[in-house]
Amino acid sequence: MAARRDRTHYLYLAVIGAVLLGIAVGFLAPGVAVELKPLGTGFVNLIKMMISPIIFCTIVLGVGSVRKAAKVGAVGGLALGYFLLMSTVALAIGLLVGNLLEPGSGLHLTKELAEAGAQQAEGASESTADFLLGIIPTTLVSAFTGARSSRPSWSPSSRASRSRRWARPGSRCSGGSGTSSGWSSASSP
Repeated sequence: MAARRDRTHYLYLAVIGAVLLGIAVGFLAPGVAVELKPLGTGFVNLIKMMISPIIFCTIVLGVGSVRKAAKVGAVGGLALGYFLLMSTVALAIGLLVGNLLEPGSGLHLTKELAEAGAQQAEGASESTADFLLGIIPTTLVSAFTGARSSRPSWSPSSRASRSRRWARPGSRCSGGSGTSSGWSSASSP
């Protein structure tokens, strides 16, 4: 009986081919590449969602397969050292690139431009692609623990109307005389 060939090395070739295809589409048809951005963002979000459980399972299986407790400590120490070293290298690269390239230095933003941008952002609505990408959680449990909601952003008027709606009749928010007691759920504009 013939031995089965390992086909996992084709995955590496497929990823490299997809990267090259993405570069080619970006150069040859930039408009199409921009329209494909939600597909790439969704893929990256799916990968980010799966990273935590994969790392957790790898660590648990690795620690569980070691028979001596001293070896677990040594491997943990090496992992911690590697993490600190790579974090320091990443920080150094970020500082070096930030100080050499000075990103944002060419922007000449004034207070008027900032206010105009804030006004434009107030009326912005979520696109279909943003909505669909928002469905994909960052981790497996963030769908249950995340605070993302479809409510509009906070504004002083919305907070004031909520506080009036649930205020005690005698408190400053309700505008009442202070003679009655209890809670009121009636909305008073």
